[in-house]
Amino acid sequence: MTAPRSALILGAGLAGLTCAHELAKAGVAVTVVEKLPVVGGLARNVSVRGARFDLGGHRFFTPKPELVDWLRDLVGDDLRQVGRKSRILLGGRYFDYPLRPLNALSGFGLTGSARIIADYAAATLRRGLAAGDDLSFEDWVVRRFGRRLYDIYFRPYTEKAWGLPCDQISAEWAAQRIQLLNLTDAVVRAIWRRDDGPKTYAQRFWYPNGGIGVVSEALAARVRERGGVVRLGCAVERVVVRGGRAAEVVAGGETFGADVVISTMPLTLLGRLIGAPADALAGLSYRAIRCIYLLLAMPQVTDDTWLYFPEAGVVFARSHEPRNWGVDLAPPGGTSLCLEVFCNEDDEMWRRDEQELAARCIDDLARLGLIAAARVTGVFGERVPQAYPVFRVGYRRALRAVLDHVGAATNLHLLGRTGAYLYYNMDQVAEAAMALARQLVNA
Repeated sequence: MTAPRSALILGAGLAGLTCAHELAKAGVAVTVVEKLPVVGGLARNVSVRGARFDLGGHRFFTPKPELVDWLRDLVGDDLRQVGRKSRILLGGRYFDYPLRPLNALSGFGLTGSARIIADYAAATLRRGLAAGDDLSFEDWVVRRFGRRLYDIYFRPYTEKAWGLPCDQISAEWAAQRIQLLNLTDAVVRAIWRRDDGPKTYAQRFWYPNGGIGVVSEALAARVRERGGVVRLGCAVERVVVRGGRAAEVVAGGETFGADVVISTMPLTLLGRLIGAPADALAGLSYRAIRCIYLLLAMPQVTDDTWLYFPEAGVVFARSHEPRNWGVDLAPPGGTSLCLEVFCNEDDEMWRRDEQELAARCIDDLARLGLIAAARVTGVFGERVPQAYPVFRVGYRRALRAVLDHVGAATNLHLLGRTGAYLYYNMDQVAEAAMALARQLVNA
């Protein structure tokens, strides 16, 4: 393989634009095609009546100074650090997220807490005595925390977020996303009146003035400055594989060719376009989100960066208040909320009328005591398809089959959360994009 002179990138989200920027710096002729009229993908901004929103709130956290330097170089003095405060609202009580042992037990009294700790201890003992494979999310959590804590905390939110029973969700999801607690140690710390948070819990994260979309906007500007092309409103219609290579791509009615093609579009869509096995594609899917945005005539709802709502009776699963990320994001003289309603693209929640769904959200907020309905001065929404790859039990077999088919085109590369079917955070997306660019130019 030789270094490419030209590259075609499918998708102008963070992954695609970061890779395009790095390739353009190395002198590669870059073209980016994007179906939306704006750049940013999942990490774009929505603006209305003086308020700015993310599609659910995107943080940039990394322990690597070089990634912070990269981000600062893009947005300059507009980069700031934001303190993170995330909580779960459950049964009228607030619990820290990620869970902290004493706080997690605080809502259940002495008897309830003792039962949780006993169940946890029994699970720990069983795991020590008998090794076993964890196939599902349920297996993983119950073996480490016990059934009671699983039923109280982990199962309700997870099933609400993914729309699947926990015994159908891969254990990999739990292993990646759940921080382990030591409830036994919590008893000792209770005696000494200490409740230290998890040592690896990110207390602060990086965020640009103006919203997370500023990052992608800066990347797109840099690409264009270096002679690259970013075509918006240009949806991919066809990918032609010939002679073991992605020979051409039809997008927006035009035909494009390049030495390498880098896809950040949903893997299932790319797979269909290049004829991947239908049974393998059926084993992969994405979870969608509907974001309901509220403008509010009040100074602040809470001081949280995120709030989580596990209860099935609450239509939304998570919220964030942009003012708590930066006062420049709030509407003049008030605040705002983004409420995330998880759904599938073919279900009733996805099809529901926006005003009807917003009314349900407002009713739930009022019932929870967070706002008064009269404080709402504006409502609008965004549908976000293919937001999260779904990791069902056994998904890796289907993924392997699709990846094998993609790999038959030697100049076709996958990138990003939706493109590579990986649950990456923003820093991981940027780092992977840089690594792919280096690999190509150093070939």
